[in-house]
Amino acid sequence: MSIPRKHHYLPQFYLEGFKILPQKGKKPHIWQIEKVGEQKYYNPAITDTGCIRDYHSLDHELEPDHKTIESVLSTIEAKQAELVQSIINSKDMNHSQIAELAGLISLMRYRIPAFASYIETSHKKIVLDSFKIMYQTGKFPSPPKMIRQMFESKGIDETLNIKISNWEIVEKILEVGLSSESISMLLQLNYQIYSTKEPDIFITSDNPVALFHPNYEDLKPYGIGLAIKGVELTFPLSSNTLVVAGHHLKPGSYFANHNQVNEFNRRTIIMAENYIFSNKISTELKKHINDLKDNFAGFTFDNLYYGKGSVYVSRFIPVQ
Repeated sequence: MSIPRKHHYLPQFYLEGFKILPQKGKKPHIWQIEKVGEQKYYNPAITDTGCIRDYHSLDHELEPDHKTIESVLSTIEAKQAELVQSIINSKDMNHSQIAELAGLISLMRYRIPAFASYIETSHKKIVLDSFKIMYQTGKFPSPPKMIRQMFESKGIDETLNIKISNWEIVEKILEVGLSSESISMLLQLNYQIYSTKEPDIFITSDNPVALFHPNYEDLKPYGIGLAIKGVELTFPLSSNTLVVAGHHLKPGSYFANHNQVNEFNRRTIIMAENYIFSNKISTELKKHINDLKDNFAGFTFDNLYYGKGSVYVSRFIPVQ
């Protein structure tokens, strides 16, 4: 029996909430729109969407393990699928479901490629800076003459190729996404369920959990987190159901008018890294994406290297 190598960073059950209807053929399909460039779009099968080859593979052994994490996530997703379908069907949520929803949102914030790239980039910079500091302070034996000449002519940054093992990235994704600290922060928020009716629809993206702050200009250059006053979290569950959470919100179920749908979709588009997903394609949606294609939000990592040391600054830049 072959082992699946196509690993989904967005669960298939989640994407099915945005599938094209009526369904044609045996497999559900979805519209995938590119954020940058000319907003090219196509309608792949959901089995081929929101996935990357060997994304969850563990490469700490001689033979990579492509199955273990997929099996763990499959068990988690089975329960999450029931929760999401219950909320979509009822357009409401009872208090007992908040903990499950917080767990889902936490994992969806961190299992996506944007966070994996952030982890890989930050690890590479830390390793490279550590090497440079130790090399320049004489902590390493003198390298061969050819290596020294490359360091001098090209620079250490251009000479060394740092590779972070995939298992380290996967470990960090699950460590943060499943952590009690992350989930407990989400449990302190008040939750609203918004529904809408056609022709208005909610969309999602390859980075579906958005953090919004209305007055971020006043907080710059600092980042924000869930504990910051005024932060709102939005998370689309389907084309007609969306979660909004925040400390200042009144819990309940609400109907989103056209302007509210556009605002929630704006946050989703800005959070997107590469792709937006929808059950419909329209000139209006393509224009909305095009107008926002140069706007991004999410985790950033800055390293201030000064020869004998480094300062690392990790921030989350919100939608504003």
